[in-house]
Amino acid sequence: MKAIRVVSSRRSRRLVPRGARGLRAGVVVLKPGGIMEWHSTRSREELLIMLAGRVQVEVEGRSGRQHVGLNAGACAQLPQRTTHRIVNRSGRIARYVYVTAPVR
Repeated sequence: MKAIRVVSSRRSRRLVPRGARGLRAGVVVLKPGGIMEWHSTRSREELLIMLAGRVQVEVEGRSGRQHVGLNAGACAQLPQRTTHRIVNRSGRIARYVYVTAPVR
């Protein structure tokens, strides 16, 4: 069993430490009415972690569009090849972290 290695990314202002194989992450701030437009996870899966506010995750699928509300403290996992967008329909700023990783 490999030991867990704790690495700080604070100094480099990165959410994911250098050397983390294939992981990508970022923080998104959406003003009221803001939209993270349609995009696809392609060959990666994505984890959304709500920090503040409320958003609607809209997913485009074979059976049409699905809408899922996410509040602060909630998270959602999007499988690879998922076309989606994030919409802030609330009157408050929404903040979330996204983490993507390749599917092997």
